[in-house]
Amino acid sequence: MKSPTALATVAATLIALLTINTQAADLVPVKSQFNADEIKWIQSNGNSSISGAAFLQLNEKEQKGCSGFGVELLPVADYSNERILKIYGNNSLGKVLMKNNPPKFTPDPKEYHELVRKSQCDEKNQFSFKDLPAGEYYVIFFIIWKNEVGVDDGGALMKRVSLKAGENAIVQINK
Repeated sequence: MKSPTALATVAATLIALLTINTQAADLVPVKSQFNADEIKWIQSNGNSSISGAAFLQLNEKEQKGCSGFGVELLPVADYSNERILKIYGNNSLGKVLMKNNPPKFTPDPKEYHELVRKSQCDEKNQFSFKDLPAGEYYVIFFIIWKNEVGVDDGGALMKRVSLKAGENAIVQINK
């Protein structure tokens, strides 16, 4: 008979392997190639802006504003289109809740997460991006927090915006 220590080691190894296999199974492949050159224009300055507010509907009775949470502008490209479609089910306006286990992707290039503009909603649930170049963007709100047991709660909102030179687009989401 094996010692309790040996059995504990075998059990820990099996749990670790199952965890790794489960995490790997959750990765969603992205077929589109990521091309940093296709979205580097987001680093340029322009004369346009996007501002507004967002509220995440958690259920029929409860909503949470974006106050204190992050907002990102993601340039529209083949790679981002595919990811957004797989997360939100469309490429125009969407919501995903953390309890629905949003997908994780492979490949997941570091530059994809760096070639964005980031901001934060203020105490009135308002956000603003200024000096933007004309182009197509996904405005993404991350209204995510840890619940009482330490698990991610909340979700994310997305809206696609086409911005012309000199335009000041207003985005209001209550979804």
